[in-house]
Amino acid sequence: MHTVLIADEQDGRRSLLASSIERHGFEVTRISTLRQCEGTALATMPDVVLVDGTWATGDALSSCSRLTSDPEFALKSRIVLLSKHSDDDHLMAAAQAGVSEVIQKPVDMSMLVGQLTKHANKAFVPPPAEIKTAGKSTGVFEINVTADEPGWALPILKEVLNDATIDEEFVMNVLGDLELDGDDVEPERVMAILRTAFDRLIVGADEELSDNEDRDREVKRAEVSSKMIEAMENRAKELEEEIALSLERLMVMPDKVAIIADEKEMMKVDPNAMEMTRLSLEVIADLLFELSLPGRVDDTTLLTQVQDAAQMASDALDALRNGED
Repeated sequence: MHTVLIADEQDGRRSLLASSIERHGFEVTRISTLRQCEGTALATMPDVVLVDGTWATGDALSSCSRLTSDPEFALKSRIVLLSKHSDDDHLMAAAQAGVSEVIQKPVDMSMLVGQLTKHANKAFVPPPAEIKTAGKSTGVFEINVTADEPGWALPILKEVLNDATIDEEFVMNVLGDLELDGDDVEPERVMAILRTAFDRLIVGADEELSDNEDRDREVKRAEVSSKMIEAMENRAKELEEEIALSLERLMVMPDKVAIIADEKEMMKVDPNAMEMTRLSLEVIADLLFELSLPGRVDDTTLLTQVQDAAQMASDALDALRNGED
């Protein structure tokens, strides 16, 4: 059953929404304050958080932004905002706060239920506004550059061919390879020539050209670009192989090693004490597991500690069982 958390400070409207949504098979939690909304949403991770856009005691978009800043919540849950505003600035602010959809008031209940079903099933729903800009990460790994985009390689080249790279030492090494010294050629002049050459190769010149010259320039630029792309693709393949090799090493499970090999150094333990320890750990593990279930503990920090303790108790039980085997 899909779960929906409704956050609305008006009791009548909150109850109407909850009863209407429950009739369509959703499990609904009702919240009257934004602070409670944040705490409950992070503790229970509902499929959808339905938030009213107008509050006298706080700002809905600020609460949405705090919720979506939590990586686990952003992965498991979606936020739907009910708002009476439909201007571009409001939609942009909602998208930047991590809201998955803004539904205008007055609300068509059948449409609302349909959209909640889509969000609960993690189906694609267009965001309120397009906020992606060139060069800005979305926070999620995605391949969003192609060779057709003219500036995708420039940040890399700018980092490689900066002033710190093309310095006097670099120029002197180049002159040494050409069997020249500083007396034959001025290093400062060579540095200026190299920077100008790289600018022309990468960015291109701005002067007016004839049609034939312009076509020749485009052909040369395409050849340079293709060589650049080929070199970067080769480097990407090398990095991919290195990463795959490193991951393969990490996935190799080590053999079990006996820390104490001499039986004289081992301490004898009463079997009854071991059995009592095992039974106690089972009781503690069951109790901690029950406490770690959603909705049992409101304090998020305490809930995290309970979950960690439950995992430690489970690991200790596994170690005891392996020792018996």
